[in-house]
Amino acid sequence: MTEVIDWGQFGSGQFVKFATVGDSVTGVITGLRVGQDFNGAPCPVIDVDTAGGPQTISCGQAALKATVRDLGAKGEVRVGRTIAVTYTGDTKAEKGMKKVFSVVLSDAPGSDKPPF
Repeated sequence: MTEVIDWGQFGSGQFVKFATVGDSVTGVITGLRVGQDFNGAPCPVIDVDTAGGPQTISCGQAALKATVRDLGAKGEVRVGRTIAVTYTGDTKAEKGMKKVFSVVLSDAPGSDKPPF
């Protein structure tokens, strides 16, 4: 039996690379799905519509994964919201260094959510 694959779930944007401190991406969330981190464990994958076109944020880095997981559990990460992710620096970890990220969420302009 052949498995039916919804190829649309993988997004059409390019993956964002956070290589240098200060690298960032800002856009409206257009899709959320489960991907895999560097060890094969599940991690959030966020599709965003940016000023430069569609992008995909794989939240496999430990600190980014934890932050997005916690915000998602509170219902903060959802389609239609604007997300800004910035690589802000590095910190010592048990096995080397880990990247640190700032994640800011806001309602997209024109959303119907009340401002209070």
